[in-house]
Amino acid sequence: MPARRAARSHPLPGALLAACLATLLVACGSPQPPFHATEVSGIDYGRGIRIADTEARLRSLEDYRGDVALVFFGFVSCPDVCPTTLMRLKQARDALGPDAARVKVVLVSVDPERDTPELLRAYVGNFGPGFEALRPEPAELQAVTRAFHAVAVRTPPTGDSYTIDHSAVIYAYDRGNRLRLVIQPDFKLPELTADLRRLVAE
Repeated sequence: MPARRAARSHPLPGALLAACLATLLVACGSPQPPFHATEVSGIDYGRGIRIADTEARLRSLEDYRGDVALVFFGFVSCPDVCPTTLMRLKQARDALGPDAARVKVVLVSVDPERDTPELLRAYVGNFGPGFEALRPEPAELQAVTRAFHAVAVRTPPTGDSYTIDHSAVIYAYDRGNRLRLVIQPDFKLPELTADLRRLVAE
């Protein structure tokens, strides 16, 4: 009976071995931790809508491709949640350092009858660069809020002295122009800053 030949091992070349190890490390690596805000995917809120900015130029979500866009509904004479939320968004954005240039905050007015382009321009200007405002015409407002599944209700419905009950969440679109996060207005600054930094880096 012929002698059984011993199995011989063939060591992999160094470069190939390194590549295999790298593949194994990627395959076995832990997944990214979840965002602090509510992550969403496959939702096309706001698509197909064009809204005039304070210079009367029609804008759409596509215009913000390449940047992280934070869309927020509000109005100039809002007494509390709007200025507070915008100021805290400014703080989170400023905490990004140089990355802040890749984050745009977009206020969509829910009070176009009183929010003139001049008023809106001055209002968002108070929060610094990277903040801008869009103003739908009064007849367009319902279509705009419906496109974002947002709410804006005038209270009381008639008369010159009124306020507006409106959605206060922030819609975060990533640099690929996809809606990725829905952020509650009571967000914690360090958590939002971490989420924004991650979106900018993607």
